[in-house]
Amino acid sequence: MGIINSFFGMILNLIFEGIALLTPVGTLGLTIIVFTVVTRLLLTPLQIKQMRTTRAMSKIQPELTRIQKKYANKKDQQSQMAYSQELQAIYKKYKISPFAGCLPLLIQLPLIYALYNVLRQPSRYISKLSEMYTQLADVLAQNVANVDTVINEVVNKVPLSSTAMYELQKLGDKVTLADKLSHFTTDQWNAMRELISPQVYDLLSNLLEAKHGFEYFIVNLVDSPSQLVANGQYLALLIPIAAGASTFIFSKITMAASKPATPANGEANPADSMMKVMNIMMPIMMGWFSYTVPNGLALYWISGNIIMMVQQIWVNKIVDKQQAVLEEQLRKDREAALAAQGVKKKKKKKKPKPEVATGEVEQKAIDEKPKKPKKTASEDETTNSTKED
Repeated sequence: MGIINSFFGMILNLIFEGIALLTPVGTLGLTIIVFTVVTRLLLTPLQIKQMRTTRAMSKIQPELTRIQKKYANKKDQQSQMAYSQELQAIYKKYKISPFAGCLPLLIQLPLIYALYNVLRQPSRYISKLSEMYTQLADVLAQNVANVDTVINEVVNKVPLSSTAMYELQKLGDKVTLADKLSHFTTDQWNAMRELISPQVYDLLSNLLEAKHGFEYFIVNLVDSPSQLVANGQYLALLIPIAAGASTFIFSKITMAASKPATPANGEANPADSMMKVMNIMMPIMMGWFSYTVPNGLALYWISGNIIMMVQQIWVNKIVDKQQAVLEEQLRKDREAALAAQGVKKKKKKKKPKPEVATGEVEQKAIDEKPKKPKKTASEDETTNSTKED
């Protein structure tokens, strides 16, 4: 993950430097939004492929069902190999990759994790913030004799988050005062103000003001909603609510666009059921996640959802055109298959009628020949008398 963190940290730093030239206020927030736009544009081809795959799998479901029925009761190795080969042939014929639906999510996870690391320790990746934290550490080290004791007292009064402690422990003996300060939240800076002299704090004020300007975007992006709510800033609850709501809306739009197929037997589609469950669980998970992590990461998630909603309109148009081509190909293939079945039926020979032996035919003709009626007694006498005359 170190290489990925460094790569995205470099991109964030370049964006930050550019925005810092335009404004010293809200720089980190604007950087996150621009970074989100860039990453979403990079992920667009994968998003198109994911949606095309989902829809295409629905369209070819009859073909897949036919193959499944064909090998339903054949569990031997040869049959299973043939089953796999026929499935692959279908996927290849219609240019479908069944695993394409997972790619955007798999690529997105390291993005989120990398951005999370950057937001938890911005001084490691963003050079301007690194210089600022180094200057803050220098001022404290030069003007506070017991600076390590003061830092420990601050941490005892306002504990570091578990993530911050983990990141500092990873540095081991290499951890510096600037590294510790980069994890300080607003509460910890306020606690430090109470422990150092006003003169020293005045020396820090200009640097802290610049730091606040960089990191403030409606709220301080280094703080988390849970910390703000604990201090009575209940409006911070809007951040996880917005994260959950935007996730829910985007999931509904994606589900409607994917249009999973309904099986021919009328039973519920397992994919449809799974998507409905995810449509409920994901917003809850993202809402809770956004409540506990720095506001900067929640901003990334919210802005990403909004951008993807707009992007979905364009993606739908592209996928609709691709689906029209696939549907036409499927129509022709299915018509050809039906025509082939009709030809086979016509070629089938009719069963011949059973042959009858010649003797039987002659006997039947004799039996069916009309017989002469027998003469009565009076007719016989008339005949005899005529002969005598």
